[in-house]
Amino acid sequence: MTDGRSLTNENEHLEKSYLKGEVVQIIFRNEENQYTVALVRVHESSDDVKEKTMTVVGLLPKLEVHDTFTFYGSFKEHPRFGEQYVVDDLRREVPKTSQGIIRYLSSDRFPGIGKKTAQQIVDTLGEQALSRIVEDESALDAVPKLSKEKAKLLREQLLEQQGFEQVLTALSDYGFGVELSMKVFNVYKLHALEIIRTNPYQLIYDVEGIGFRRADRLGAAIGIKGNHPDRIQAGCHFVLQEWCLQEGHIFLTKEALIPKIIQLLSSPAEPIEEQGVLEQMQMMEEEGALIVEEERVYIKSLYFAEKGIVSSIVSLLHQEVQEEFPASEFLQKLGELEEELKIEYAPSQREAIETALSSPFMILTGGPGTGKTTVIKGIVELYARLSRTFA
Repeated sequence: MTDGRSLTNENEHLEKSYLKGEVVQIIFRNEENQYTVALVRVHESSDDVKEKTMTVVGLLPKLEVHDTFTFYGSFKEHPRFGEQYVVDDLRREVPKTSQGIIRYLSSDRFPGIGKKTAQQIVDTLGEQALSRIVEDESALDAVPKLSKEKAKLLREQLLEQQGFEQVLTALSDYGFGVELSMKVFNVYKLHALEIIRTNPYQLIYDVEGIGFRRADRLGAAIGIKGNHPDRIQAGCHFVLQEWCLQEGHIFLTKEALIPKIIQLLSSPAEPIEEQGVLEQMQMMEEEGALIVEEERVYIKSLYFAEKGIVSSIVSLLHQEVQEEFPASEFLQKLGELEEELKIEYAPSQREAIETALSSPFMILTGGPGTGKTTVIKGIVELYARLSRTFA
């Protein structure tokens, strides 16, 4: 495909720098953004690593001591902390030995499963315990003294962990880093792969940081046609949002909007017809995603934001001014203020201050450096000096 939607597989791990090792210490972790600094005992690396341990850093899922990962990224020299390995992708190595499985199951990621219970699980199910639990919901029934509640929770947590790793692998193939993959999984959980494979454009609406172009490349990679309804609807939303944010519009007319959508979505191989766009816009209107008034087309959120602002302004305009200040007193206090501040307000600034103090509603506008802050200070100071009710 030559329309810019194609996406090369960025998960060519054999060609990427990697570092494989066991986590021995979590040095730092920010739970808000998942930024993690960990010390790893190096088992192997694509580069010549002379040190037996290496500090790895990045926005990462929660790591546990004793877990083994293959990290993909690059070596960087930190001015304060020295050489670090900056991670942009990773794969957890599934524990294969009995002791590894016991450590894994008794880690903090599985509350309520201590070493004794983990030992019983391995004794009962063997070194295939993890795969057996995932594949057979009744597998844990054979473990002595393991309650049904704990067994159910353990299996759910294993499924979620496996689901996250599947999402990480799938999205890495399409150029998603760990941070975005975590965001996708946190929104959709075990439904993530299904949504990615059936309607990747849904990510635009649900996952912060994923825009139309990234979702469109993902759509092309999984074989979604250029004229697919989901793609046209996502393109319509994107064009409206971009033009409103960049140009300050609240709506676009159909006459202006439709050519922009066609230009965005069309390619020589797959041209987009106007009728197809109109049909999908009508569908979006029926579903409430768009608001159409005559020839004006709005994103729903901006439409109701405008309506709310209009309602508030109308309400303010109908309010009575609580205090009126004589012109002579206003001019006297304004002169005193100018003297104190060692400034002289321009006629337009004086008019703005007077309007603010005598009207129920006023909009103050102007470009950078036009004196808006000076005017606001004047409004506040003069009101404080003139008002009989100001405390």
